[in-house]
Amino acid sequence: MPILEMKQRGKKYSTKEVLDKVEVARATLYKWLREGKISEVWRDRNNYRIFTEKDVKQILGYKNCLNKPTR
Repeated sequence: MPILEMKQRGKKYSTKEVLDKVEVARATLYKWLREGKISEVWRDRNNYRIFTEKDVKQILGYKNCLNKPTR
């Protein structure tokens, strides 16, 4: 994703910030990414993941689908 496009998308989050917001373990987040449960995110020039609000909402949506109570 071009840098200009990233700048226009609003707030960016580091992996640590996303883990705190979503309240999942790092290993869990990486497993979901590896297995394609959530989309891979953009990486900066140091190969660090950069998450957008949209990415965080997608992760929360997937987590909430897993946590739905069954009757």
